Amino acid sequence: MESERIKSITINISLLLFFISLTQNAVKIYYHGECLYSSSISYLLSGGIAFFGGGLLEQIIWFANPLSLIAIIMLQRNDRKAIVLICIALLLAISFSFWTEILGSESGSQAKILSLQLGYFLWVASIITLTIGTFLFFIIEKKELKEEENRIL
Repeated sequence: MESERIKSITINISLLLFFISLTQNAVKIYYHGECLYSSSISYLLSGGIAFFGGGLLEQIIWFANPLSLIAIIMLQRNDRKAIVLICIALLLAISFSFWTEILGSESGSQAKILSLQLGYFLWVASIITLTIGTFLFFIIEKKELKEEENRIL
């Protein structure tokens, strides 16, 4: 079945892009007179507890990661709810590109975002890949089911 092949390719490419993104810097920031690069892996590891340092919005953006993971699990199970989850994850991930500041430390002080780096773009590409592949899977699966139905009749 072509739909199963698309599902497999989608998940594998999406995860590959995600894991590669973790080896890269996510953003370049200006904090206390210094230009600093922040790694993607540090955001992944600390993003889940960002609200403890006053980073509620950062926590919300980070939530795109578990939503993507749940969408992958639902896609594996052919559950159409994966479409909703991955679309929400994509909106969250893209919305970060409009930010001008980010939590600079646990004290709640802000750092100016100077630029987005390769890690961010690979992360978003991972979610875009998963979004497109999820839509393609369900479109092709529906077409395959109709063809199978027509063969039976």
